[in-house]
Amino acid sequence: MVWKVINLGTFIFLQVRIVKPTLERLIKQGETSSFYKLLNMKIEEVRDSYARLSIRVEKKHIQFLETVHGGVVASLADSAAAWAVYGSSDLMGIPVTVEMKINFLKPVRSGKIVAEARNVHEGSRIFVSDVEVKNGKGDLVAKSLVTYYLLRDKGNKKS
Repeated sequence: MVWKVINLGTFIFLQVRIVKPTLERLIKQGETSSFYKLLNMKIEEVRDSYARLSIRVEKKHIQFLETVHGGVVASLADSAAAWAVYGSSDLMGIPVTVEMKINFLKPVRSGKIVAEARNVHEGSRIFVSDVEVKNGKGDLVAKSLVTYYLLRDKGNKKS
C-alpha cells in the first residue's frame, strides 16, 4: 500500500494506492520477520504449489531432553505450507492456518532440518498442503498435513 498526502492549503487529501506484492518482496519480508529470525528459518525455494524452508539447528532449538523441540519442527512445517500456498495464489490474500496435524517420527539433535510442502488441494479459498520434514541425512523426521484459508480483502474478491 502506498500513501500519498496531498496538501491543497485548506484541504488535505490522503491518496491510497494498493500495490500488488511480488513473491520476492514477500519472501524478503518473511525472512526478515522477527519470528523467522528467532528460529533462523530460511526460505530456500517457493514456486507454484511448492515450498522448501530450512533451519540450521542451534542450542536455542534444543529442549531439556536434548532434542529439537517439536514446536520448532511444527513451525517449520506450518511456514513451508504457507509459502506453498503463496506460491500458487495471486499473492493478494493472506494464508491463515485452519488446521494442522503433525506426526513426529524421529528425534533431531543437530544439523539442518528441511521442510518441503506440496499443495494437494487448491480451491478458491481452501488449500491443503502435505509437508515432509527431513534431517540433514534425508531421513523423514516429521510428516504434516496443513489446511489453510486464504483470507482476502473484501475489495479483492475472487471466485
